[in-house]
Amino acid sequence: MISEFPLFIFTTLGGIAAGAYVARAIEPLKVGRTAPWAFPLLALVLLAISGFALLGHLGQPLRVLNAFSNPAAGITQEGIVAVLFGVTVVADFALCLKRGDSPRWLVTMAAALGVVLAAVMGLAYASLPGTPAWAGIATVPFFILGDLALGAGCYILFRRDAFSAKAYSVYFMVISVLAAACACALGTHFAALGYEIAPFVFCAIAVVVGAVLAAFAGKNGNKAFAYAAFACVVVGVVVARYAFYTGSII
Repeated sequence: MISEFPLFIFTTLGGIAAGAYVARAIEPLKVGRTAPWAFPLLALVLLAISGFALLGHLGQPLRVLNAFSNPAAGITQEGIVAVLFGVTVVADFALCLKRGDSPRWLVTMAAALGVVLAAVMGLAYASLPGTPAWAGIATVPFFILGDLALGAGCYILFRRDAFSAKAYSVYFMVISVLAAACACALGTHFAALGYEIAPFVFCAIAVVVGAVLAAFAGKNGNKAFAYAAFACVVVGVVVARYAFYTGSII
Protein backbone atom coordinates (compact mmCIF):
# COMPACT_ATOMS: atom_id res chain seq x y z
CA MET A 1 0.00 0.00 0.00
CA ILE A 2 1.29 3.48 -0.86
CA SER A 3 2.23 5.78 2.02
CA GLU A 4 -0.12 8.47 0.65
CA PHE A 5 -3.14 6.15 0.85
CA PRO A 6 -4.95 8.53 3.27
CA LEU A 7 -4.54 11.33 0.72
CA PHE A 8 -5.86 9.02 -1.99
CA ILE A 9 -8.97 8.41 0.14
CA PHE A 10 -9.33 12.13 0.92
CA THR A 11 -9.17 13.34 -2.67
CA THR A 12 -11.18 10.46 -4.14
CA LEU A 13 -14.12 10.47 -1.73
CA GLY A 14 -14.12 14.25 -1.40
CA GLY A 15 -13.92 14.46 -5.19
CA ILE A 16 -16.94 12.20 -5.63
CA ALA A 17 -19.02 14.43 -3.36
CA ALA A 18 -17.81 17.56 -5.13
CA GLY A 19 -18.43 16.22 -8.62
CA ALA A 20 -21.83 14.83 -7.70
CA TYR A 21 -23.05 18.28 -6.68
CA VAL A 22 -21.99 19.67 -10.04
CA ALA A 23 -23.98 16.88 -11.68
CA ARG A 24 -26.98 17.69 -9.51
CA ALA A 25 -26.75 21.37 -10.43
CA ILE A 26 -26.99 20.38 -14.10
CA GLU A 27 -29.75 17.79 -13.72
CA PRO A 28 -31.71 18.33 -10.46
CA LEU A 29 -32.96 15.48 -8.33
CA LYS A 30 -36.61 14.59 -8.78
CA VAL A 31 -39.05 16.36 -6.50
CA GLY A 32 -41.07 14.06 -4.25
CA ARG A 33 -38.50 11.28 -4.11
CA THR A 34 -38.78 8.74 -1.29
CA ALA A 35 -35.68 9.84 0.63
CA PRO A 36 -34.88 13.44 -0.38
CA TRP A 37 -32.09 13.59 2.20
CA ALA A 38 -30.23 10.52 0.88
CA PHE A 39 -28.04 12.43 -1.60
CA PRO A 40 -26.67 15.06 0.83
CA LEU A 41 -26.35 12.37 3.51
CA LEU A 42 -24.09 10.28 1.27
CA ALA A 43 -22.06 13.38 0.46
CA LEU A 44 -21.65 14.08 4.18
CA VAL A 45 -20.53 10.50 4.82
CA LEU A 46 -17.97 10.74 2.02
CA LEU A 47 -16.68 14.05 3.36
CA ALA A 48 -16.48 12.69 6.90
CA ILE A 49 -14.46 9.65 5.80
CA SER A 50 -12.20 11.82 3.66
CA GLY A 51 -11.69 14.17 6.60
CA PHE A 52 -10.64 11.34 8.90
CA ALA A 53 -8.30 10.11 6.19
CA LEU A 54 -6.69 13.54 6.06
CA LEU A 55 -6.20 13.44 9.83
CA GLY A 56 -4.61 10.02 9.37
CA HIS A 57 -2.15 11.53 6.93
CA LEU A 58 -1.19 14.20 9.46
CA GLY A 59 -0.53 11.50 12.04
CA GLN A 60 -1.77 13.52 14.99
CA PRO A 61 -5.05 15.47 15.02
CA LEU A 62 -3.39 18.42 16.77
CA ARG A 63 -1.23 18.95 13.70
CA VAL A 64 -4.34 20.31 12.01
CA LEU A 65 -3.88 23.48 14.07
CA ASN A 66 -0.35 23.86 12.76
CA ALA A 67 -1.50 23.26 9.22
CA PHE A 68 -4.18 25.96 9.45
CA SER A 69 -1.60 28.43 10.72
CA ASN A 70 -0.10 28.62 7.22
CA PRO A 71 -2.71 29.84 4.68
CA ALA A 72 -0.26 29.33 1.81
CA ALA A 73 0.00 25.59 2.47
CA GLY A 74 -1.93 23.36 0.10
CA ILE A 75 -3.37 21.26 2.90
CA THR A 76 -4.66 24.43 4.59
CA GLN A 77 -6.41 25.59 1.44
CA GLU A 78 -7.89 22.13 0.95
CA GLY A 79 -9.15 22.14 4.53
CA ILE A 80 -10.73 25.59 4.28
CA VAL A 81 -12.56 24.87 1.04
CA ALA A 82 -13.60 21.42 2.27
CA VAL A 83 -15.14 22.98 5.38
CA LEU A 84 -17.02 25.59 3.33
CA PHE A 85 -18.25 22.90 0.97
CA GLY A 86 -19.26 20.76 3.95
CA VAL A 87 -21.30 23.62 5.43
CA THR A 88 -23.34 23.92 2.24
CA VAL A 89 -23.88 20.15 2.20
CA VAL A 90 -25.10 20.24 5.81
CA ALA A 91 -27.51 23.06 4.90
CA ASP A 92 -28.72 21.03 1.92
CA PHE A 93 -29.24 17.97 4.12
CA ALA A 94 -31.20 19.97 6.70
CA LEU A 95 -33.48 21.54 4.08
CA CYS A 96 -34.05 18.24 2.29
CA LEU A 97 -34.86 16.62 5.62
CA LYS A 98 -37.32 19.36 6.56
CA ARG A 99 -38.78 20.50 3.24
CA GLY A 100 -38.00 17.67 0.85
CA ASP A 101 -35.66 19.73 -1.34
CA SER A 102 -33.24 22.68 -1.42
CA PRO A 103 -33.30 25.88 -3.46
CA ARG A 104 -31.36 25.80 -6.71
CA TRP A 105 -29.01 28.56 -5.57
CA LEU A 106 -27.79 26.45 -2.64
CA VAL A 107 -27.09 23.45 -4.87
CA THR A 108 -25.29 25.75 -7.33
CA MET A 109 -23.20 27.19 -4.51
CA ALA A 110 -22.25 23.70 -3.37
CA ALA A 111 -21.35 22.79 -6.96
CA ALA A 112 -19.15 25.88 -7.31
CA LEU A 113 -17.35 25.10 -4.06
CA GLY A 114 -16.95 21.51 -5.27
CA VAL A 115 -15.13 22.70 -8.39
CA VAL A 116 -12.94 24.98 -6.27
CA LEU A 117 -12.14 22.06 -3.96
CA ALA A 118 -11.10 19.88 -6.90
CA ALA A 119 -8.90 22.69 -8.25
CA VAL A 120 -7.28 23.29 -4.87
CA MET A 121 -6.54 19.58 -4.54
CA GLY A 122 -4.75 19.62 -7.87
CA LEU A 123 -2.86 22.82 -7.13
CA ALA A 124 -1.64 21.38 -3.82
CA TYR A 125 0.29 18.72 -5.74
CA ALA A 126 1.23 20.75 -8.81
CA SER A 127 3.04 23.22 -6.53
CA LEU A 128 5.39 20.57 -5.11
CA PRO A 129 8.63 20.85 -7.14
CA GLY A 130 10.22 18.21 -4.91
CA THR A 131 7.99 15.59 -6.55
CA PRO A 132 8.61 15.92 -10.31
CA ALA A 133 5.82 13.49 -11.25
CA TRP A 134 3.23 15.69 -9.56
CA ALA A 135 4.60 19.09 -10.56
CA GLY A 136 3.28 18.89 -14.09
CA ILE A 137 0.89 21.11 -16.01
CA ALA A 138 -1.61 18.25 -16.35
CA THR A 139 -2.04 17.68 -12.60
CA VAL A 140 -4.69 20.35 -11.95
CA PRO A 141 -7.04 19.43 -14.84
CA PHE A 142 -6.44 15.76 -14.01
CA PHE A 143 -7.97 16.36 -10.57
CA ILE A 144 -10.75 18.68 -11.72
CA LEU A 145 -11.94 16.53 -14.62
CA GLY A 146 -11.41 13.35 -12.63
CA ASP A 147 -13.60 14.59 -9.79
CA LEU A 148 -16.29 15.79 -12.19
CA ALA A 149 -16.29 12.40 -13.91
CA LEU A 150 -16.41 10.55 -10.59
CA GLY A 151 -19.32 12.64 -9.37
CA ALA A 152 -21.22 12.43 -12.64
CA GLY A 153 -20.87 8.66 -12.62
CA CYS A 154 -22.00 8.25 -9.02
CA TYR A 155 -24.93 10.61 -9.56
CA ILE A 156 -26.55 7.88 -11.65
CA LEU A 157 -27.29 6.09 -8.38
CA PHE A 158 -29.76 8.88 -7.62
CA ARG A 159 -30.94 9.78 -11.13
CA ARG A 160 -30.95 6.55 -13.12
CA ASP A 161 -32.68 8.34 -15.99
CA ALA A 162 -30.26 11.28 -16.07
CA PHE A 163 -28.76 10.22 -19.40
CA SER A 164 -32.19 10.72 -20.98
CA ALA A 165 -31.74 14.45 -20.38
CA LYS A 166 -29.75 15.87 -23.31
CA ALA A 167 -27.85 18.45 -21.26
CA TYR A 168 -26.68 15.89 -18.74
CA SER A 169 -25.83 13.28 -21.36
CA VAL A 170 -23.69 15.78 -23.27
CA TYR A 171 -22.06 16.95 -20.04
CA PHE A 172 -21.18 13.40 -19.04
CA MET A 173 -19.70 12.54 -22.41
CA VAL A 174 -17.69 15.77 -22.65
CA ILE A 175 -16.11 15.52 -19.21
CA SER A 176 -15.42 11.82 -19.79
CA VAL A 177 -13.49 12.56 -22.98
CA LEU A 178 -11.66 15.46 -21.33
CA ALA A 179 -10.83 13.30 -18.30
CA ALA A 180 -9.44 10.66 -20.67
CA ALA A 181 -7.30 13.29 -22.38
CA CYS A 182 -5.98 14.54 -19.03
CA ALA A 183 -5.15 10.97 -17.98
CA CYS A 184 -3.18 10.46 -21.19
CA ALA A 185 -1.34 13.76 -20.75
CA LEU A 186 -0.41 12.97 -17.16
CA GLY A 187 0.49 9.41 -18.08
CA THR A 188 2.89 10.71 -20.74
CA HIS A 189 4.51 12.93 -18.12
CA PHE A 190 4.83 10.00 -15.73
CA ALA A 191 6.27 7.76 -18.46
CA ALA A 192 8.93 10.36 -19.25
CA LEU A 193 10.07 10.08 -15.64
CA GLY A 194 10.20 6.28 -15.75
CA TYR A 195 6.80 5.44 -14.22
CA GLU A 196 4.26 2.98 -15.57
CA ILE A 197 1.81 4.50 -18.05
CA ALA A 198 -0.63 1.54 -18.13
CA PRO A 199 -2.96 2.79 -15.33
CA PHE A 200 -3.49 6.09 -17.14
CA VAL A 201 -4.14 4.35 -20.46
CA PHE A 202 -6.61 2.07 -18.68
CA CYS A 203 -8.34 5.13 -17.24
CA ALA A 204 -8.60 6.79 -20.64
CA ILE A 205 -10.09 3.69 -22.24
CA ALA A 206 -12.50 3.05 -19.35
CA VAL A 207 -13.96 6.55 -19.24
CA VAL A 208 -14.35 6.71 -23.03
CA VAL A 209 -16.17 3.37 -22.92
CA GLY A 210 -18.29 4.86 -20.15
CA ALA A 211 -19.15 7.83 -22.38
CA VAL A 212 -20.22 5.47 -25.18
CA LEU A 213 -22.38 3.46 -22.79
CA ALA A 214 -23.92 6.69 -21.53
CA ALA A 215 -24.87 7.58 -25.09
CA PHE A 216 -26.63 4.22 -25.48
CA ALA A 217 -28.35 4.67 -22.11
CA GLY A 218 -29.60 8.08 -23.19
CA LYS A 219 -31.10 6.73 -26.41
CA ASN A 220 -32.95 3.69 -25.08
CA GLY A 221 -33.21 4.41 -21.36
CA ASN A 222 -31.48 1.14 -20.52
CA LYS A 223 -30.54 1.21 -16.84
CA ALA A 224 -27.95 -1.53 -17.32
CA PHE A 225 -26.03 0.72 -19.71
CA ALA A 226 -26.30 3.59 -17.22
CA TYR A 227 -24.86 1.53 -14.38
CA ALA A 228 -22.15 0.16 -16.66
CA ALA A 229 -21.18 3.72 -17.62
CA PHE A 230 -21.02 4.60 -13.92
CA ALA A 231 -18.78 1.60 -13.20
CA CYS A 232 -16.41 2.28 -16.11
CA VAL A 233 -15.87 5.92 -15.21
CA VAL A 234 -15.44 5.36 -11.48
CA VAL A 235 -13.08 2.38 -11.83
CA GLY A 236 -11.02 4.13 -14.51
CA VAL A 237 -10.56 7.36 -12.57
CA VAL A 238 -9.85 5.57 -9.28
CA VAL A 239 -7.13 3.43 -10.89
CA ALA A 240 -5.47 6.52 -12.38
CA ARG A 241 -5.81 8.45 -9.10
CA TYR A 242 -4.07 5.64 -7.21
CA ALA A 243 -1.32 5.53 -9.84
CA PHE A 244 -0.87 9.28 -9.42
CA TYR A 245 0.10 8.82 -5.79
CA THR A 246 2.80 6.34 -6.75
CA GLY A 247 4.56 9.37 -8.20
CA SER A 248 5.83 10.16 -4.72
CA ILE A 249 8.01 7.06 -4.91
CA ILE A 250 11.18 8.31 -6.56
